[in-house]
Amino acid sequence: MIKILVATDLSERSAHAVQRAVQLIRRQGGGEWCLLHVIDDDAPAELVQRQVAQAEVLLQAQAERLAEQAGSRPQVRVGAGDVAAVVVDAAKGLDANLLVVGAHRKSSLRDFFIGTTLERVVRNSHLPVLRVNGPVTHGYRRALLAADLSRTSLSAWGCAGELGLIDDIQVEIACAVEPLASGALMDAGVSAEVLDNQRVLVHQQLLERFSQADFNVADERLHVQVGSPTGVVGEVLRQSGADLLLLGTHAREGVSRLVLGSVASALLASIECDALIVPPAG
Repeated sequence: MIKILVATDLSERSAHAVQRAVQLIRRQGGGEWCLLHVIDDDAPAELVQRQVAQAEVLLQAQAERLAEQAGSRPQVRVGAGDVAAVVVDAAKGLDANLLVVGAHRKSSLRDFFIGTTLERVVRNSHLPVLRVNGPVTHGYRRALLAADLSRTSLSAWGCAGELGLIDDIQVEIACAVEPLASGALMDAGVSAEVLDNQRVLVHQQLLERFSQADFNVADERLHVQVGSPTGVVGEVLRQSGADLLLLGTHAREGVSRLVLGSVASALLASIECDALIVPPAG
């Protein structure tokens, strides 16, 4: 059974994350999970203590209601201090397999994913993060894996399977052949046919890598297209109707260097579906 840590700021956005955790816990027949709220301690000690006490009351009441829905009562933890540090400590204490968070406001989402709290959590805990972007009305029905030729793609798919997020659902795969390479080729006087050959080669290499890792990939589910990663993944996401995007991160680079490179933050800021962010193993 997976152990889930839900970071909540007590907002409606966090309520979506809580409901997704409820669904995952219920599907596996119960299990350990925890609601965590962090108070900023940059305030007078008495105020911080009062806020901690109030949050504990609210979360304990919520935990009672959630116990019946999930089939398992969540633990409740309220901490004060640096959010990333508190989350990492809580994850280690629970021995969590997954951190579930809600989406932040659109205006701050980019900052949330680059060089800030979530990046430090991913980097220091090596914990997969499920960002829940909206109301939970059903289980995931179709997933899209953002792929490249590194092992991060395999890690993201494997992790999603271990967490039970993609059981019995269709997984599409999207990979971009950068248009910058196209421009360089054209400047050198090389025909567009060369770029298409590159696309075909990447397509074949991905099929071989997934096959070697015992991932069954139907040729028609693999979409290798010329364009920017944001554009290619975004378009395949729309066409496929996927409601879960799988992203892998590279070693020591954190969320700012996802499998999609430096444009990953723009993609995360623009997509409407949920996203699983998978760091390399610690």
